[in-house]
Amino acid sequence: MVGVLIRMKLAVLRRSTTGSKANWTATGALLGVLAAFATIAVAGIDSAPGTVLDLLALVYAVWALGWMLGPAWAGEPVLRAEHFALLPIPRRKLAVGLLVAAFAGITTAVSLVAFASSVVFAARLGGVVPIVLAVPAALLQLTLVVLLSRLTARMFAALSRSRAGAVITAVISAVMLVAASSGWIVFAGVEAILAYGFSPGFSAVVRALPSSWGLVAVEASSRGDWLWTVVPLAGLVVLTALLVLAWSRVLGPPRLGRPVVRGTSDLPATAAGRTGSVYRKEIRTWLRSPQRVQGLVLAPVFAVLSCLVPLAFGSSVLLPFAGALTAVMGAAGSANLYGQDGTALWMNLVAPDTASADVRGRQLAWLTFFAPMSILLSVLGTVVSGEYALWHWASAATTGVLGAGVALVPLIGLSQLAPGPDPHRNRNSPMDHGDEVGGAFAAFVGTIVLAVPAIATVGIASALGYEELEVLGVAVAVVTGLAYWTSIGGAAVRRLTDRGPELLYLMRAGKEAQEKVAADGSVFAAMPKSRARLLWSAFALGCIALFPQAVVPGAMLASGNVAKVWFLALYLPRAWQWPTIAAMVVVAGLAFTVAVRVFLAERRRIRRARAGVAV
Repeated sequence: MVGVLIRMKLAVLRRSTTGSKANWTATGALLGVLAAFATIAVAGIDSAPGTVLDLLALVYAVWALGWMLGPAWAGEPVLRAEHFALLPIPRRKLAVGLLVAAFAGITTAVSLVAFASSVVFAARLGGVVPIVLAVPAALLQLTLVVLLSRLTARMFAALSRSRAGAVITAVISAVMLVAASSGWIVFAGVEAILAYGFSPGFSAVVRALPSSWGLVAVEASSRGDWLWTVVPLAGLVVLTALLVLAWSRVLGPPRLGRPVVRGTSDLPATAAGRTGSVYRKEIRTWLRSPQRVQGLVLAPVFAVLSCLVPLAFGSSVLLPFAGALTAVMGAAGSANLYGQDGTALWMNLVAPDTASADVRGRQLAWLTFFAPMSILLSVLGTVVSGEYALWHWASAATTGVLGAGVALVPLIGLSQLAPGPDPHRNRNSPMDHGDEVGGAFAAFVGTIVLAVPAIATVGIASALGYEELEVLGVAVAVVTGLAYWTSIGGAAVRRLTDRGPELLYLMRAGKEAQEKVAADGSVFAAMPKSRARLLWSAFALGCIALFPQAVVPGAMLASGNVAKVWFLALYLPRAWQWPTIAAMVVVAGLAFTVAVRVFLAERRRIRRARAGVAV
């Protein structure tokens, strides 16, 4: 039976890992292999054995945490116990079979390579006994993390489609995004750790974690301390047995997560007419839908955590911009606003003259949630950091991004619609949603670009020495926001009116229909892979050059609160700092130009091809 389950899992993975999911899987596998070899490199660091043990214990804890949080991001396992509910298979036999099948996969192979670092660590300690013990210790560590992953997967499945699960998933996703974008700061303190080691308290805590017990046993065996050699290994065996027992007990369909809706029935009728009806419907949806709740939580959590990162270097320069970053992430997370509603679009199509009310109602609801949140975080960030010199910059950026975001959200949701499951079939894991990456990137960049006039107004006034005119940045943001509301919002209304049936077909037929409507829908879906790689590479280069190498060091220089970290301009002589920042802006502009030109060229090519077919 075990062999059948393994072959079944591999077959499902082979046939389901296609399109964007295949790209994400390949990227994750590559990053995992690099992380595994980095873990082995940690075991070979030239430092005191106790320091290396603490570093490895910390890295192993991160690996275990990744296995535990992975189901929240990747979704439910391929093989689940409920799939076999009608078959006469004993629970214990099914539990063992599913557990062994869980080891079949890329993540398990990569983790095994990472835990092989315990053998490298044992080899540097010297002696045969540590090396012999390191092998079963590594296997036990692997079994431990796989079991923890299966149990947490059951927990997330139980919370699926509930607002509590959405909040948990949002926080996990925000932490992962911050770690991916700011994890480089860890390397800033490695030198001091290698020289002085961790504090005794931190060392004791990290060694006490179950993920470190194998390392503790290997290190103790090299000193001839047999008590601390046997006890951790025995503890791993007992803990693994208990987790296997718990795993067999929780098999079956989730017993939690029943959708419960409360708290919005007495919503006041603050607006009248069709737009008011859509507005009230959207307010209730934002409060009830787990996927919308996930967007509401992820944006501020990501913004706050990202702005707290520079505090590790004594800089609070980003805290006033927490509100602006919240609005940017709110727009990016709402880029598939229509796709999240699934096939409910048919209700708008059968009702005449509802496109304008639908778009405007959605815009007002988005602004109702993200405007107060963004403004509050900007004010709190400025007050807490004491960076009052940056207030005009922060207020202009926040207002400008809000005006741009509220205009772009419905247009991108209609022009880059990503089909996904209907809300009643939805899950909280991002990998179970539609492929929203293209639209999210478009919203992320678009909101920042459209906010440039407001930010530039503050910059020009500051450069000319007219500090009293910096307040005009907010005024410019309001004016441009109203212009965006009229022009871009109007384009969204026309898009919904003209292309509504095609969008409904796209959502009904799913991803298979994306290429058929690519001329009027997602250009990214029909773009050749080589051109897509060029587009996204240029986009990534532009983001790196503009934000971490131009905007952030420029804000630091303007405020006088400088932390060099990895900002190139700040390592150069003062006379070359601003020219370097300007050069980075030019590089970003060129990179974004390449990305836009590739996109426009592909869109023209696809439209010509469709026109030829029609003729």
